[in-house]
Order: sequence, then C-alpha cells, then structure tokens
Amino acid sequence: MKHDSVKPTDFGSTDRTMTEVSGLLSLGRLCFLVLGEGSYVTQVLPESGAVTIGRASGCEIILDQPNVSRKHAVVHLGEQVTIEDLGSVNGTRVNGQRLKAGQTVTIKPGDQVELGSTVLVLQHRATPRRPRRLFTHGQFEGLLEDQCARAEEAGTPLTLVRLQVTAGPPDLGWLPSMLFEVFRAGCHIAAYGPRDFEVLLSGVDVEEARRAVDEVARRVATRAVKLRCGVAGFGRDGTSPEALMARACEQLEGGRPRADGTIPVLILDPVMMRLHALAERVAASTITVRVLGETGVGKEVLAERIHRLSPRASKPFLRLNCAALAEQLLESELFGHERGAFTGATQSKPGLLQTATGGTVFLDEIGDLSLNLQVKLLRVLEDHQVLRVGALRARPIDVRFIAATHQDLEAAVQRGTFREDLFYRLSGVTLVVPPLRERAAEIEPIARAMVATACQRADRWPPPDLSPETLELLRGYAWPGNVRELRNTMERAVLLCTDATITPEHLPSDKMEAQLAAPLAPTPSGVGAPGGGDVGTLLEQRRASERYGARENRQGSARQKWTTPRVPVGDGP
Repeated sequence: MKHDSVKPTDFGSTDRTMTEVSGLLSLGRLCFLVLGEGSYVTQVLPESGAVTIGRASGCEIILDQPNVSRKHAVVHLGEQVTIEDLGSVNGTRVNGQRLKAGQTVTIKPGDQVELGSTVLVLQHRATPRRPRRLFTHGQFEGLLEDQCARAEEAGTPLTLVRLQVTAGPPDLGWLPSMLFEVFRAGCHIAAYGPRDFEVLLSGVDVEEARRAVDEVARRVATRAVKLRCGVAGFGRDGTSPEALMARACEQLEGGRPRADGTIPVLILDPVMMRLHALAERVAASTITVRVLGETGVGKEVLAERIHRLSPRASKPFLRLNCAALAEQLLESELFGHERGAFTGATQSKPGLLQTATGGTVFLDEIGDLSLNLQVKLLRVLEDHQVLRVGALRARPIDVRFIAATHQDLEAAVQRGTFREDLFYRLSGVTLVVPPLRERAAEIEPIARAMVATACQRADRWPPPDLSPETLELLRGYAWPGNVRELRNTMERAVLLCTDATITPEHLPSDKMEAQLAAPLAPTPSGVGAPGGGDVGTLLEQRRASERYGARENRQGSARQKWTTPRVPVGDGP
C-alpha cells in the first residue's frame, strides 16, 4: 500500500505545496484523499478561496491522468464547500451523480468526487494535537453500513479486516498505534473485543489490504505476538455489513463457512420442520435443487443436509461461491484446463466438477454467474459432460447440483442477466429458507448453542447464561444478517463477558433496540410441506419463490436506520 505525504499537490509529477501554488495564507481543516491506481495522497485544502483541479500546470491540484481535462473542476471554500465542473470532457461526478457543465453543488466530508478514473474523498484533516483513537463497535457498525452504501453507489473498493490476537503478552497498549501507522490515512479501526480489532479501509481493495495485514503480522512477530486475520471485500464477499462481517469472521476460523458446529441444525419452527421433511424426501432423488433465502439464513446448511441424507453422502460435497472468483479463474476451476491453454498452464488440471464425481456440487450465489459461464453450466447440466479449457473432447461426470441465491432470479431473467433455460433447469425443486425473524422460537436455542461452541473453542467452561433482558433483546431484533449475524453477535458476547451471565451490555444493544423486528407476512404454509404431491410439481414452492423477491423488498423498506451516530469519513474522533 503506497502512501505519499500531505505535501505534494501534483498527483504524480510535482512537489509544490498548496501555499506556494495559491498564495493563500492558511490551511483549513479539510483535505482531499486523492485515490489513484495503486496509490493515494492526502491534499490539504485552504481555509477559503478557490482551488482548481486538472492536468494543467497552473492548477492548484494537478492530476496527471489522461482522462482528466486541463482545467477539469474548481472547488470553492468558505462557509460551505462547493465544486463546479468547468466543462470537462469526461465529466465530474459527486457521489455517482454527474454534474452538468458549469453546475455547482455543495459537498461535505465523506462525499466522493470522481474526475475520470481518480476519486477525491473530502474529509476532515488529521491534526497531530488530537491522537487517533479506536471507535467503539457500535460506531464501527454504523460506519460500515454507511460505507457499504457509498461503495455501491460509487463503485469504489471497500475492505473489512478482522484481526484477533491468539498469543502474546497481556499488555497490548502499543498495538492500536501500530495498526494506524500501517493502515495509514483513510482507515477506521475499532475494538471488536478485548484482544480483537476490526479495520475498515475505504478505497482499498482486498489485495492491498492483505499486503498491509502481512506487514502487521511481520511487525507483531518481533514482539512475540501471533495474529489470525480475516479479510472481506465489498462485492466479492458480499454487499451488506452483515455479509462482510460474517465473511471476515469466518476466515478467522480457517477460511470456510462454519456449518454444523456454529450454525446448529435446531428444527423447532413448524415451517422449518416441513422444510426439512421435504429436504429429506428430495435427498433420495437426483433432482436439481434451488435454495432461496436471505443472506445468512443457512442455505448452505440445508444443502449439506440434503447431501448427507442422500446416497451420495460418502462422496465429496463441493462448495463453490460464484461471486468470489473472477470469471476466467472460475471457468478454469470448474471445468479444468489442458496444458498450454493459457499463460501459466504448465500442466493439465482436472476441474472441480471432475474431482467431485459421485458427489454434490453446491453453487452459492448462482445469480452472480456470468452469462458466458451460464451457457457452459447449462451444457453440463444437460449432457453431464465437461469440456476443459483448451480441450477438444468432453469428459463425462456424475454430480448432483444444488444452487443457492438471495437474488430474485426471475427478475434477473426478465432483465436478461440470467438465462431462462438455465433458470428452469436449476429449478427442479425450489426450497425457501425463511428468515430468522420469522422463526423466533429457534433464536434462543441457537444462541445458547453458539455460546457453548464459542466457549469450547476458547477452552472456557461452563458457558455463561443468557439473562432475561438479553433473551428479550434477541427475540425482538430483526436480524437482517439472520443466523450468521446471530453467530457473530454471540461470539463477540462471549469475548466481552467475564462473569457468568451475558447481559445486554455485551450486545450491540443500541443497534438492536433501534432495529426491532418488522411485522412481515408469515412464511407460506406450503413452504416445505411434504403433502404437496410429486416433488417435481410443488406448486406452493413455486408460489413461495415468486413471492420471495417481494418479501425481500418489504424487509428492506421496513428496516429502520441504526441510532448509532454516523461517523464522518476520515480519521477517528
């Protein structure tokens, strides 16, 4: 991760200071974080006046980029900060909205300005008089939700890092300062637990974040400290705060989602009983299964249960996240490749579908599969053969497919982003896993089981109890991240609880009280009902899947904003 000092104003070609260029008397309290390809600089802004941005040598901020105009935009500083597009060729965008030539808009700390391929983030200037300090976990959660929304609008990278100290001296007072030093400007760090930290990196991709994590590991090793880390990138690992946090936490345990141990299969709700009864019937067949449900409800757990109950139980169960791999890599991983098929292919390699022969392939987030790979997957489903990259002859395979998604695939078919023939080929049986808020009877036993599992890993016994106030809070919360969010909440509660009872102070109670469960229509009784006739013609299952997208939309509109104060982008308070 490259970081330049705050002195240069030319992004790549000069070392003049703002005072030398503009002649203004004093520097203000604001600055631009200028994000380019693989590097960034922090540009301090004056207290007042106008600052021109462009490629020309007379500009106060010089962006030596071919898609930036000579005089691209001007920033006016005073009681308010405004930016004006100067008729640039490629336009100026503020938080994703393009300005017209000559248009002026007000910007505030946290707003993102795009000039060509360069992004400028307005933020408060760091001052040496106020040392940076850790956010609370509640503040961090509010910031994470805000930054996820900004990343989706602007398309800028966003990475979440979890760091857990597994061995070392009891005094770690020096560690936060070292983390701020390594991750540099633009990072936000919070205390997840007594020896656990969470870091949010806006404008930094996963590879840059991993390099910074490696540097942290190198430095702490000199002090006899050992770390475990988890890194989750926006888009690649999820687009919601709950999904990113869950993925980062999963990586602390070895990188794969934890199923039976941490998400116990406790079936108490009547709808879940019918769903699992149907899953047992489906398991005995070879029909393709499509599992629907919100993020974190346990779609993979249900898929693995189908595999364990099937005649294929002794064969491999292959998990594959379609959203986590690039298209070229996914094609090679799925179908394999021949020697010389592409640069670096020094020898032939069988694909994952071949290695799973006789078993089950679970395709998670199938809605993120590219159209090109959809065509090839459809051919595999119809012909039961795979064609390696660079090969001329197809090879037979024997696998069963289970696909899962939180998206509305029927809407994707209408938009043209998902093939209709593949949609119907995957929809032999559609199972809908209801969200956790619709099966409140399971919240308490699942929470207790997760506390016990977390205590076993921490070699702590007996596990703490849950106070009545804690149980009331758990039952009333909407759980937008479902079982996955409940798992992370209980694991963190075990970290924070030092006595015999987990109380609301060990939970993110401000957020949970502000986001109470919204009254939604109950899950249709046909979901999972084994009495619906032939499993290939389960009409209620189809109706449930058709209503699934509408239920997701109602859920989103019903959720309230967290009461945690919004934290401005930039340095810590």
